Amino acid sequence: MATDSEQSRNENSAEFSDEAIRRFLLGRLSASEQPRFERRLFEDDGLDSRVRLAELNLADDYAYLRLTAGERELFEEKFLLSADRRRKAEVSLALRNRFASASVVEPKPTFVAGIRSLLLFRRSAWRYMVAVVILLLLAGSAWVVVKKEKRIKEEIAKPWIRRRSPTPAVPLESDHPTNNALPEHQTSPSPMPVHDQTPPPLVSIRIVLKPSGPSGTPDIASVPLPGKDQRSVRFELPLNSNQAGTYWAELLTSDGQLVFSANAIKVPENGTAQIDLDVPARLLEIGNYQVKVSRDHARTKENVGRYYFRVK
Repeated sequence: MATDSEQSRNENSAEFSDEAIRRFLLGRLSASEQPRFERRLFEDDGLDSRVRLAELNLADDYAYLRLTAGERELFEEKFLLSADRRRKAEVSLALRNRFASASVVEPKPTFVAGIRSLLLFRRSAWRYMVAVVILLLLAGSAWVVVKKEKRIKEEIAKPWIRRRSPTPAVPLESDHPTNNALPEHQTSPSPMPVHDQTPPPLVSIRIVLKPSGPSGTPDIASVPLPGKDQRSVRFELPLNSNQAGTYWAELLTSDGQLVFSANAIKVPENGTAQIDLDVPARLLEIGNYQVKVSRDHARTKENVGRYYFRVK
């Protein structure tokens, strides 16, 4: 059964050629091909793996000047939209700059010709070693970000309330020195305005997402890219059934990377069958996302539904 399932995924992934995947990364798919390709990318893990491999190959072609002038322009305009793709292009450029001089073989004296193959082998080994070190540094950076995620969420969840400074006590008349030349009305500070205690609004945009249907076909909503002056985006997630309890909501990228999560969301028995997820606007970039909602059922996470959207 596992072999049949893997063969079926490979057949579904083979629906799109390597050339079609390359045109998708450069934004050259037609209006009829783009939606069909994106739906298959959400559903087919094999196609997702091929797209990741094609991203690495395309970044290498860009770094080693194997693209035409038109393809380089599309690469810079359409491909370098997410932080992950920009990171891949930077790694390829760093490898090219590191080994550009080593790729030119200078004429050697006759007595060195016998060890030329050994030198070429060592040069390749150093190239792979540097690549491994760069990947380890990227993995370490990602681990530090994940470790600090809990602290970041706690800072975001803190209420924006300004505390009034305590009013200093007014000294009694008997404590005043006899030679005090200041008027008495200057000893008491003026009170702060009441409106300063009102926190600024936290939500700038409200988006209603529909859960995926019974057939599994995702309903992809379009969300405009938040501006710099917008604080957060609230996603309203209606539930298929009004079941009271504690819920979890996780915001993921199209390739499954965690962007934001909210825990212990309470839904009362007689309340509205909906979950409100407030996401900081600065975390959203152009690309495809999905929201995974789970419920606490007998101390285990029960998958409730998924919601899909695209930031343009």
